[in-house]
Amino acid sequence: MNINGALPKREEIDPRHKWQLEDLYPSDQEWEEEFNALERMIGEVAAFRGTLGKSGQQLLRWLDFADDLNIIGGKLGNYAFRRFDEDTANTTYQGMMDRFLTQNSRLGAEMAWVVPELLTIPDETMRAFLDGTEGLQPYAHHLDEILRMKKHTLDPEREQLLALSSDALNASANIFSMFNDADIRFGSITGEDGNEVEVTKGRYIQLQESQDRRVREDAYRAMYSAYGNWKNTLSATFGSQIKKEMFYARARGYASTREMALYEDNIPLSVYDNVVRTVNENLEPLHRSVSLRKKLLGIDAVRPWDLYVPLASEANFHFPYDEAVRLVADALGTLGPEYSRDLRTGFDGGWIDVYENQGKTSGAYSAWTYGSHPFVLLNYTDTLKDVFTLAHEMGHSMHSFYTWNHQPPVYGGYTIFCAEVASTCNEMLLVDHMLRTRGEKELQKHLLFHYIDTIRGTVYNQALFAEFEQFAHGSAESGMPLTVDMLSEKMGLLYQRYYGPDFLMDDAYSLNWARIPHFYRSFYVFQYATGLSAAVALSRRILDGQADALPRYLRFLQSGSSRYSIDLLREAGVDMSSPQPIAATADLMNTLLDRVEALV
Repeated sequence: MNINGALPKREEIDPRHKWQLEDLYPSDQEWEEEFNALERMIGEVAAFRGTLGKSGQQLLRWLDFADDLNIIGGKLGNYAFRRFDEDTANTTYQGMMDRFLTQNSRLGAEMAWVVPELLTIPDETMRAFLDGTEGLQPYAHHLDEILRMKKHTLDPEREQLLALSSDALNASANIFSMFNDADIRFGSITGEDGNEVEVTKGRYIQLQESQDRRVREDAYRAMYSAYGNWKNTLSATFGSQIKKEMFYARARGYASTREMALYEDNIPLSVYDNVVRTVNENLEPLHRSVSLRKKLLGIDAVRPWDLYVPLASEANFHFPYDEAVRLVADALGTLGPEYSRDLRTGFDGGWIDVYENQGKTSGAYSAWTYGSHPFVLLNYTDTLKDVFTLAHEMGHSMHSFYTWNHQPPVYGGYTIFCAEVASTCNEMLLVDHMLRTRGEKELQKHLLFHYIDTIRGTVYNQALFAEFEQFAHGSAESGMPLTVDMLSEKMGLLYQRYYGPDFLMDDAYSLNWARIPHFYRSFYVFQYATGLSAAVALSRRILDGQADALPRYLRFLQSGSSRYSIDLLREAGVDMSSPQPIAATADLMNTLLDRVEALV
């Protein structure tokens, strides 16, 4: 486990391993010019106020103008954030990013009147506009989405007030982010080699993968004791986040914060309930995986610091970046020649920033904006995990690429409910390919455990978090204070129930709620479970060679947000309102456990 050594400077990285942000703007000067142009456009917004119901042609003019605002704003933001992520210490791009955020907040306030005004247009008038105005028809679903929000939309003055309040009411999430990303420190421990190692969030998983149980526990204690020192502050911050959501939900007439969060994407509450219920009815594969972990590690019980240590060694397997590209390309060849051609364009065309450098943002992501190719951030280190990360992020990127190549700007994105399907489907196709083509027993074991742990982390863990989140919001909405003891007791009970009799809960792990960033994006996490389950179902259909599977999946990638998320997935071949996809994923985990037990 190598976590030492000096990182290269940005200029020392081979240009072919850097993304090409010049494809957005050739220089910072061009960015400044478009930033100023958008400022002028924002000044023109008010002239449309009071005119949208006059004619279909005027409505079309506004919708086209709004598309232009969003396209330019998306480019400006993408460039500023990507430059910042290249070197987070660069004050030029810190300032550029801050200016963009301020401008974007102003644009939101200036446009706060739009939806309320659209909702004043009588239904029969809107139908006449759509029927009689050439060029307006593509906006029909978009307008239907707005009309669906009618009962939860306020008058223009109150909408503007809510828009102006957003910066202040987002304080809890911003404070948590600054604390969690910049301020908290975990101290140092003694590493495997006897030398002192500083525990950071970036190193924590590496330390949890140590074969030395003492190192794992020491790193665990270091991290969770640090959060424990701030537990009352963090419970107050989390509680403030929920109160913010309650304020918006009540202001807009929703029955609960959960209804508000799901209503935007037209996701029925029953889908959320289905995830939690079906996972709880299928806990046996997770219990079985914990029991196998206990057996293979030779311990009396699995503790929280035993959950991430690999059960098969990948020490002898290294995957240089070019080999990873080949593996991913070969695995995704099953998606057809057009997909393979466009994937190669992504690999060769300045989409990907491959290696870590001094000051570069950690982790991995895919970012994009309409009319430009995606940008993928990696911090590649030649591990098998990095190969899967490459496949995952290119799944996001190809979804984005096909969306804006086949949809107008108004449908040029996709909802969170659909967002993890393409990325996870790529992972499923990659692990299937490697299991079929790489015969090394240790690698086969590692791949199977990777697959099992992916289901554990993405379906079971996220369902656990979803159940906790529903409890926390429901408690606050019923008037109960969210104390540290109350939140920790609930999380501890959930972990013990989900992980089963061979897992021994630790008091410090009950504080896990205090360090989950996704809880500041309310009712988001359940969509990881739905996304992976949908991806498993769709990848199985493709690999089984079902006649309509591939064309239906490719149409899904091209559809953006042109229809409701549940309908898009149903048309692709999976019904997420049914328990079947989640139950089938649990069954798959059992099958994988059968295979790995035969190997070990």
